[in-house]
Amino acid sequence: MKGVCGRPKRKPKTDRGSIYLTREVFSFERCEDGNLRLFIGTKTNNIGYLSFKAHGKFESPNSLYVRKERGQYYVSFCYEDGNSEEELPSNAEHLEFLQGSTKKYLEEHTIGVDRGVAIPVHAGSITFDFCENQKSNMTKADRYIKRLQRKLSRQKKGSSRRNKTKHRIATHHAKKANIRNDFAHKTSRSLIESKAKVIVFEALRTSSMTRKPKAKQDEQGRYVSNKAKQKAGLNKSILNVGWHIIEIYTKYKAYQAGKAVFKIPAPHTSQECAECDHTHPDNRKSQELFVCGNCGNTDNADNNASKVIKKRAINLILDTGTVLSGDGVLITQADSGRGGNRKTSRVKSSTSGVQRSVKKERLVA
Repeated sequence: MKGVCGRPKRKPKTDRGSIYLTREVFSFERCEDGNLRLFIGTKTNNIGYLSFKAHGKFESPNSLYVRKERGQYYVSFCYEDGNSEEELPSNAEHLEFLQGSTKKYLEEHTIGVDRGVAIPVHAGSITFDFCENQKSNMTKADRYIKRLQRKLSRQKKGSSRRNKTKHRIATHHAKKANIRNDFAHKTSRSLIESKAKVIVFEALRTSSMTRKPKAKQDEQGRYVSNKAKQKAGLNKSILNVGWHIIEIYTKYKAYQAGKAVFKIPAPHTSQECAECDHTHPDNRKSQELFVCGNCGNTDNADNNASKVIKKRAINLILDTGTVLSGDGVLITQADSGRGGNRKTSRVKSSTSGVQRSVKKERLVA
């Protein structure tokens, strides 16, 4: 098995785990009380059933997964709904069509989406934020989680009380995740139902942005403050908003609606002026205020960033040399890597060989 797979890993006792079932060993039946039940097993080897709540109409799948989380069972599966996706255009086809349109058309049907911490989503003149009830519930969940984590540290490992405490902590984490999920679905649906046909995000790397800072040392080798506590607070705020899941939900909803979702390179979108393109760190006076040092343009910082995102996307779309990267980012062919400049690189390599030979002759002389 060398080179095929790694060493087997021992599953921990606390592993959530899941089982994969094929059509031969499960069936759905509706009982007299109207509830659905998932029967697992065969006629000769009947294991039991799970009562579950279906969130919508579905066809019988060929296979499914059953997993256990927080002491509860969850069923997930995929099925064919009969709708063909072959006629839906891809992002590459959208780009090819939009490159033949006018700048006026793109300005009317393009929207730039800026994601932040204080204001989670700013799309043009529209802002999306958690309601007061959601913010209050997330704050309460954080408070309960801290309290239960202190309690968990004092309990004996493997005890039933410790397991109950872990389930309670997981329940509060799930509550926060459900709030983020609800916000992401509603925000993405509002973006799709707007008049915009092209939705543009920044290409943000959330995993890199939320890493802990590296340790710092002075000249004598002593460790100094690296502001890890402040960075941890920023990381928590970024992850609480759910930037990535908003982008993912918008993508699949846009694909079903026949709309395009692109991304642009993120550097300096918060420092660039949407009116004169002047870019400088001093333009961002505070978290909310943007004042251009060149033309004096004053605006909300997030609103200005959304305009910059839209402006960059339009310029890239109208550029005939723009291509889509594997991640859906609009880039020019010059920035697309070795593939775009393959012939040029070969010419350079031949001339560099001549230069090396000339250098060798000089050294010999």
